[in-house]
Amino acid sequence: MELRRIFGRNININKDIRSRYDKLQTNFLFKGRDAKNIFMVCLGLGYLKNNRKEVKDPIGLLNITSFEDDDLWTIASLAVKSTGDISLLDNGPEVKKIASEYSYGGLSELETLDSEHNAEGFEDAIEKKAKDALKKETKT
Repeated sequence: MELRRIFGRNININKDIRSRYDKLQTNFLFKGRDAKNIFMVCLGLGYLKNNRKEVKDPIGLLNITSFEDDDLWTIASLAVKSTGDISLLDNGPEVKKIASEYSYGGLSELETLDSEHNAEGFEDAIEKKAKDALKKETKT
């Protein structure tokens, strides 16, 4: 299955979210990286907390070409897992909407981690969150 085809051109966020991403890109962990990296970390944090937030005034600010195939499969998998609906694999707009909502839901947590930890502590905190998420998923 070619996910790029169903995803279309962009993943929608909004200008406020993008400006918050820009601020996070000054952190050593994201410096010089594409905003899609922040999107993916926020997606994981939002999913881990089951926190979906509606994206108001969405515009396409993240180009699909910046995502690896593994990223797209992760995005699609989380959408299917959260809804229990495998048919979403044919509904790119809905998959992207769900991913954007989870990513927006995880943005505040990433900003909190960034403000509470120094460089080494931040990386450790992100790693712990990732391990916790994997443990959670292996139990379900």
